[in-house]
Amino acid sequence: MERWDDIIEVPLPLPFALRIINAYLIKGDHGYTIIDCGLHTEASLQRWEQARKEIGFAWEDVEKIVITHYHPDHYGMAGRLQEMTQAPVYLSETDWKQAQMFFARDSHMPEFMASYYSKHGLPKEWIRQIPEHLKGFRKWVEPHPQVKFLQAGEMIRLGNHRYQIYHTPGHADGHLSFYQPERRIMIAGDFLLPKISPNISLWPKCYPNPLALFFETLERMKKVPVNMVYPAHGPVFTHYVERIEELIAHHHQRLEAITRFVAEKGEVTAAEVCFHLFGTDLSIHNLRFAMAESMAHLQYLYRQKKINTIEKNDTYLWTK
Repeated sequence: MERWDDIIEVPLPLPFALRIINAYLIKGDHGYTIIDCGLHTEASLQRWEQARKEIGFAWEDVEKIVITHYHPDHYGMAGRLQEMTQAPVYLSETDWKQAQMFFARDSHMPEFMASYYSKHGLPKEWIRQIPEHLKGFRKWVEPHPQVKFLQAGEMIRLGNHRYQIYHTPGHADGHLSFYQPERRIMIAGDFLLPKISPNISLWPKCYPNPLALFFETLERMKKVPVNMVYPAHGPVFTHYVERIEELIAHHHQRLEAITRFVAEKGEVTAAEVCFHLFGTDLSIHNLRFAMAESMAHLQYLYRQKKINTIEKNDTYLWTK
């Protein structure tokens, strides 16, 4: 575990490509605040218990649990940790609703997602894997916590310091980041990562142009004076503005590559774009994100009037 004054990093294991999520503990006079939780797995439970013993606190010393966004590696353990600590859980209302839409036991999203991907050209051997893959996340996010909602623009005390709540969508519609102005530190979740690009995905029934939303977030947040960023994946870093500029450039390069591919092929499905960008040697987990990221870029280009879309044989095609 890394420590910076009152902030302690708790790396938690993940059973997929990212391998690690950084949760954070913030120590204060009233107890500890947990920022993000990891998946509800036995490995994560053991890691939290190890961290508790090494740091030297009791579960009842946790005063609040704060979730940056609803994705399972951030939200998943929240309900279990709430049972252990009796602490309130805070996140945005948007992401609470999306957690229920994707992960509730009565959700029809797994089947809907399979149909959605089918209409965008994904082959049947992939489509039949989608529902069970999505249902597999349920065990990692249950029990769901009782929650209180946070609003962007408000302040929240984390430890002994007051943090400004920023809405930083793109990666998730209700994503929140937390900024401490006196020390100029940003607890960024997945809004800004030092080594990889946050996945920007177009999901059904969510914001219809997430890449445009992410660009807006990056331009707006670039104006905030930040000396240190605490990300959910990768090491703490200081090159805040430079990293924002790198991500903007990265996505514009990808947009240019997609535009060229569509022009060369004449008509393409989102699945063809996905395999062109990311290859075919993908797990079902990575394939789902690669498809959604490809579709986010295609939707952005369509709304910029750089490409068009048509429907043919119950499949959506993208054209120049």
